Amino acid sequence: MKILNEEEARDIIPVSKGRLTLLAVKLQQLKIGEALILESGEWRTKSPPYRIANDLAKRTGRRFEQGRMPDGSGWIFKRVQ
Repeated sequence: MKILNEEEARDIIPVSKGRLTLLAVKLQQLKIGEALILESGEWRTKSPPYRIANDLAKRTGRRFEQGRMPDGSGWIFKRVQ
């Protein structure tokens, strides 16, 4: 076990039951200008991950640039606001 101080724990959002998936939590933790690469092997559902990013953008007011990786290996999400 590890105990985190206040500074370390401030940016961590726990994954819980319901609407928060691991991808949603990772996207919430992005700062403006940071990007997240999601590889195809990590995403196992039929629908693309854009749905989660768009829902998060509606609920929080954050904006993401999103799309497929140029080499087709997955998706990239960049926080712009």
